[in-house]
Amino acid sequence: MKKMIWAVILSAALWLGYAALASAGEDEGTLTQEDDGGEVQWIDITTPEELASMQEGGAYRLAADLDMSGTDWTPLAFQGKFDGNGYAILNLRITQTGSCVRSTYDGNMVQYDTYFTGFFDALENAEVTGLRLINLRIDVDTDKPCFAGGIAGYMEKSSISDSSVQGILSLKAHERMFGVGGMIGYGCGSIERTRADVTLVNIDTDASTKDEQFMGGACAAGYPDVNDCEVVIAGFDSDHGYVHDGGLIGMYIFYPRGTVYHGKITNNHVSGKIRFFEDNTNRRAYCKGFIGEIMVWEFDNAGNETEEFVRDEIFTYDKDILPHECDSPSLKETVTEASCDFGFTTISCENCGYTETDHYTLKSHDYEWTVVEEAKVGEKGLRHGVCRGCGAETDEEIPELEIPEGVKVLEPEDAAPTVAVVEEVPTEAPPEKEEKKGGGAWIVIALLAAGAVTAVFLLLRKRK
Repeated sequence: MKKMIWAVILSAALWLGYAALASAGEDEGTLTQEDDGGEVQWIDITTPEELASMQEGGAYRLAADLDMSGTDWTPLAFQGKFDGNGYAILNLRITQTGSCVRSTYDGNMVQYDTYFTGFFDALENAEVTGLRLINLRIDVDTDKPCFAGGIAGYMEKSSISDSSVQGILSLKAHERMFGVGGMIGYGCGSIERTRADVTLVNIDTDASTKDEQFMGGACAAGYPDVNDCEVVIAGFDSDHGYVHDGGLIGMYIFYPRGTVYHGKITNNHVSGKIRFFEDNTNRRAYCKGFIGEIMVWEFDNAGNETEEFVRDEIFTYDKDILPHECDSPSLKETVTEASCDFGFTTISCENCGYTETDHYTLKSHDYEWTVVEEAKVGEKGLRHGVCRGCGAETDEEIPELEIPEGVKVLEPEDAAPTVAVVEEVPTEAPPEKEEKKGGGAWIVIALLAAGAVTAVFLLLRKRK
């Protein structure tokens, strides 16, 4: 019986010792942030270089306005999340298509291997919200089937919301199937609460072939759900084939053959004009304020306003239709300096009245600064700014202090009483590691456990 009692005591002592060591091991471990079941791990973008380094997947969020002047953007296929976060991308220039190829279909269900261009060349299973593209310029000339869109050339099973596009999108093509859209070029998905204020230019560069051409303020062709959006369009379409132009959507079509769906297109407002020609004896000349050609009526249609849209067809085909067609242009530039809003340059023709804006510049706030934390030697500080004009707020690091050349900072124990210190900057000792509450108690328990084991061992040896 006594042996059993001693065995129990020995086991308890060993367990206490193990628990103490395990607790000490926990104190030495590294804390890791556990996934709480769906929290997005955002990657913040603060520079044009970081924007250009985006990958096809992931979650990206703007953390500053970006001026992309001087960059020829390469469109990116994207399958992640992108949040504009209240910031804007200025002066993006695109002169090339992306690398992805997807199938598109015309009204006869003829299939084409097609290239795309836009901020993204393709969105697939992606979410875009709050993206603001200001002074976007697309100028692509291609001999391949191609669709251009401000936000994406192609979209599938993706969503765009609370975004905006302002700029000039121009596509020159001739290979059977092509088009340009203010928000997306071709595809399906959803577009909500998004605004396009765009000049769209579509030029068929080969009069000998009869191409399928599409233009739309929101989408050139496809079957996206479009709700609560606004389009201001200035369209210019020169086509030697078949025109499918719409203030909102160029052609509404389910694809591929056999697709079953019920769409929703509600509460959109369209204003502006599309000027076009269709150089074709077998004419179609689809051009309407809502949808140019509707291949299937399987969608909700309510609250759409297109009364301010103008259809402007011309019947001379010897010259491409362009936004500025003055025979003797006299251009004047007027600069609006940046302040609490972006700056820009207005280019106007004194002879014909044509105007456009270009060369946007980043905001220039007049901040009143408050120091939150003073900078020290080897340690940065922080200050908080509030704009006197608009109330915008920002935080900014204060550079760490540097020791002047030739000045020695003396440690307190090294400085004799008679020494005059030119500049004394106390150095901070490295912070002591915070001891976990209860750590001392575990050490005592571990010692007691070790003592108990030793005592049991001696007693058993004595009995022998």
